Amino acid sequence: MKETANLDKLEAAAAAFGDERLRWLVGKGDILVQRGELTQERLKQLMEQTVREEIDRNHIMREIRDGPATITEIAKGANMEKDYILENLLALMKWNLVEIVGEENREYIYARKEI
Repeated sequence: MKETANLDKLEAAAAAFGDERLRWLVGKGDILVQRGELTQERLKQLMEQTVREEIDRNHIMREIRDGPATITEIAKGANMEKDYILENLLALMKWNLVEIVGEENREYIYARKEI
């Protein structure tokens, strides 16, 4: 079971590095630093935050790949706090990747959105 969890995390990390937000930040970050619009330290912070968010969001998406789940179920599988899961689910819903498909025990059920 631990090997599967580690493999899921590794696959989520690999998927995160292909994310558009991260590619944009890497591509434009140096230009923004050169223009003085961003410090090198702030660029580093933004990149670390973006990488962490994208890994976590990919991990959340992997938790619902086999079917819909509640925040409690996702949090248990992803080993993350419920509030953090909700924050990321809201972002994924904004980008039209996740939707609410029902309710169970006073919790919404989230699923990947069919594209």
